[in-house]
Amino acid sequence: MIDNRAFRDALGCYPTGVTIVSTYSGGAALGMTVNSFASVSLDPPLVLWSIERSTHRYDLLRNARDYAINILAHDQREMAEACAQEADLALCGASWTGDVAPMIDGAVARLVCRQHAVHAGGDHDIIIGEVIALDTPRTVASLVFVRGGYGEAG
Repeated sequence: MIDNRAFRDALGCYPTGVTIVSTYSGGAALGMTVNSFASVSLDPPLVLWSIERSTHRYDLLRNARDYAINILAHDQREMAEACAQEADLALCGASWTGDVAPMIDGAVARLVCRQHAVHAGGDHDIIIGEVIALDTPRTVASLVFVRGGYGEAG
């Protein structure tokens, strides 16, 4: 058997980018900090991220048809920490634009996605999205998470 803490610590040795997956629901801009993000395909343009089934934001984000993946800049750490606890982007200190999904101001890249597929993966669901729009508004270092702490890359 693999010890859960040891597994988590081993995975923590690998730096991951920090994103906020965001969507509109009931007239509000909502989101969640996510570091399980990766590219899948260039043609068609597909990306993936995963969400734990037991999180209180599971239904909101698992069932979102359209959402944005906001790749955060190194200076957006406080927002990442806040959005890990709170769903309301306004309460997390975020500002945004976008009609289809909330595209967070100050992010280094923003991908607007339409849900393409969902696959079960242990205690998580793996959500694959087709990128339908994107921009890269800032050319600064990205925020990363490694060994339980934040840093910057690039």
